[in-house]
Amino acid sequence: YKLQPNEYFFLDVQTRSGSEMLPVLVLQRPLDREKQSIHKLVLVAEDGGVPLRSGTVQVTITVNDANDNVPIFSQSVYRVSLLESAPKGTLIVKLNATDPDDGPNGEIMYSFTSHNSARVRKLFDVNSKNGEIRLKGNLDYEESSTVQMNVQAIDMGLNAMAVRCD
Repeated sequence: YKLQPNEYFFLDVQTRSGSEMLPVLVLQRPLDREKQSIHKLVLVAEDGGVPLRSGTVQVTITVNDANDNVPIFSQSVYRVSLLESAPKGTLIVKLNATDPDDGPNGEIMYSFTSHNSARVRKLFDVNSKNGEIRLKGNLDYEESSTVQMNVQAIDMGLNAMAVRCD
């Protein structure tokens, strides 16, 4: 048995009872779906006879995603100015986070973190699906001229990973 050279796999040919040989494909380096999601290998089997006869097969390996990337915000701090007369429902900011993982591992949900005050939760709402933060209460400049909030983006994979921004 022979395996066409590649950087991820090698062939360990084990001898069984008698002359029976068993080819075992062995991973020699970790795979990363984000770099290469499919590996095509060529395996050749030769019979050792005269004349030599051989058969070739292509082995296709599809790499499944692991939740190995944390979501990333396009910026770590968002600063917005807003008039105190802004009506309820006004779009304050649309957060943007991305995750290169696949499927649920790359799907992002936005939410306020537990570090936000009751006032922030009363005044603002974050859309968990699209990251839009909207005004849901009345602003009062005399009560407070600035508001700081902390938002997280969390992926939906097993062992979910989160990132925060202000």
